Amino acid sequence: MDLNQPKSITINSTEMLKKQMKFIAIMQQIYGVIMIIIGALSCLGIISAIIGIPVILAGVKLFKSGSTFGMAANFDNERNLVEAIENLHGYWKFTLIAFICSILFFIIYMILIVALISSIGGHY
Repeated sequence: MDLNQPKSITINSTEMLKKQMKFIAIMQQIYGVIMIIIGALSCLGIISAIIGIPVILAGVKLFKSGSTFGMAANFDNERNLVEAIENLHGYWKFTLIAFICSILFFIIYMILIVALISSIGGHY
């Protein structure tokens, strides 16, 4: 079975679906810009830039996905819908990377806090 063989999915494009896709497009673009700003603010710290860079990349992917969702809704072009889904995939990939980095930093932070408290507690 060749996974790269194109398969066909038929979607009936109604006015309600187009309206919903336009709403999704606008929301993805808004959240994409917000994520880019949050990622840029995270990059102000040297260590926090490890989390900020994937957040910026996720925001860019989400913004691109929103713009192609909007084009798919306006022009009924299947290629735009495929590109929107590909960009949405990239968004989730970078969001997962940022989430894993956040968890690792939280664990390291907690270990350092426990080590600091235990070292201070021994002097009394």
